Amino acid sequence: MITRNRTTKLLVAVASFSLVAAACGSDTNDSAPASDAPAAADAPMTTEMAEEMADGPFGPACDAVPTEGAGSFAGMTDDTAATAASNNPLLSTLVTAVTEAGLVDTLNSDGPFTIFAPTNDAFAAIPAADLDAVLADKELLTSILTYHVVAGESLDAAALGEVGSAETVNGAMLEFGADGTTVNGVDVLCSNVVTANATVHIIGEVLMPPAAEMEEDAGSDMEEGAMLEPSGPLCSAVPADGQGSFAGMTDDTAATAASNNPVLSTLVQAVVAAGLVDTLNSDGPFTIFAPANPAFEALPAGTLDAVLADTDLLTSILTLHVVAGEKLSSADLAELDSVTTVNGADIALEVADDGTLMVNGQASVGCADIQTANATVHVIDAVLMP
Repeated sequence: MITRNRTTKLLVAVASFSLVAAACGSDTNDSAPASDAPAAADAPMTTEMAEEMADGPFGPACDAVPTEGAGSFAGMTDDTAATAASNNPLLSTLVTAVTEAGLVDTLNSDGPFTIFAPTNDAFAAIPAADLDAVLADKELLTSILTYHVVAGESLDAAALGEVGSAETVNGAMLEFGADGTTVNGVDVLCSNVVTANATVHIIGEVLMPPAAEMEEDAGSDMEEGAMLEPSGPLCSAVPADGQGSFAGMTDDTAATAASNNPVLSTLVQAVVAAGLVDTLNSDGPFTIFAPANPAFEALPAGTLDAVLADTDLLTSILTLHVVAGEKLSSADLAELDSVTTVNGADIALEVADDGTLMVNGQASVGCADIQTANATVHVIDAVLMP
């Protein structure tokens, strides 16, 4: 059966909050709730608000920023964004997240940037397991963090109100209220925090990229907060612990992960014979349909030996099982009619009446959504033939 667990909103919240570390170097555990934020987007800017903007940082959460030292408003003006965060002892977890995403040097570069930083209230609401999951998924973490950054401009609240919208480093757009104190309808709780290379706006909620919103909608029937886990009848044959377990395989690239899993020993033999080990251990990402040992045993007598002895044929068959450039979950695959493989040929996808994902009409997915360091693997019960 195909299953997909919906964690997008929690994952987005965790990863996006990490941006505070790279952005403003402020801790806002005591920040005011969003209801205490500045006026709504459609409210006209008052003279008092304009004066506040000119004077520097303003908003209900600004009181939580240290009043002196490198992490204060004055101190942060001397340092670039990521360094400003590292000088604040209350932001060690956030600095770790930015480091995991590999964004420290980027956010310490010349810029200029405009950064929208969710408060610590968002962080405190996220289960530790979800935070760990995001930190382990660099692609997801980077995508979400960059949705909170506008490059090439350092826009204060007044400027945000004037431009109305801006494209983020993620590639998606952000919309601003008329007075610059809302972004995508979310209140800015502390505007106009200045670092040496950025203007930071601390916000009361996490901004979700459009792609994440679409994914959440698609998985709306799944349990809120559940983690994506391997599923299907063949999963029971996977070791419960060690390097060949689901947890162990997340640390290794695809070929290495398979070599540690006794369920895939024949596939590993074939990959070695075809000289594809280094390819499947490269950066990827890949989506791999991995025949289990019984799939090879079901081949006619003598077929496997003949194929193993013919490198060209073996390579053609194995590459029919690999999609390059994407890590596609079972839910992603269920929405597609076909995918193009490294072989160059397309394989058809279909969901059977019982919910089983069928591949090329030849195999069913018996254990879906196994994660390795560079691939999503779906164990299948038959060998796909070109």
